Amino acid sequence: MIDRRQLFTVGGLLGALGASGADVAASGTGQVSPQAAQDLVNALRDIRATIAAEESFAEILPVRTRQVDFLKSQGRFPDFIDVATDVWFAVHDWHVRLQQPLVLGRDAAGRYTLMLGFTALVLRPDVVPGFISTPYDNR
Repeated sequence: MIDRRQLFTVGGLLGALGASGADVAASGTGQVSPQAAQDLVNALRDIRATIAAEESFAEILPVRTRQVDFLKSQGRFPDFIDVATDVWFAVHDWHVRLQQPLVLGRDAAGRYTLMLGFTALVLRPDVVPGFISTPYDNR
């Protein structure tokens, strides 16, 4: 989804380009100034980058890699993976950004959990940033 602020910025840019286009048409040259053309190209690149970022799963890629490794070795997804707070919030923000349902809870020890597919991510605030544990089962 394109941010409303970016949409208005691009709209204003295109409106300004249209106004300069009217001036160009009035002058009879039929050309757009190089600066206006470059501004338009930059705005279109920003839109493309924003759309590409929306389809990116960079926030959950490290966790998903651990899930896939476990899936290949065990033939099923792990029940739990312990994660640090930065990983936890990255996955949480990914859910919010893509408007995915959040399934939050607590495990038997009272720690917070967040479901990512079939795996519960267990929040471990006592570990180093970027920590992702070896996946494990309920057993």
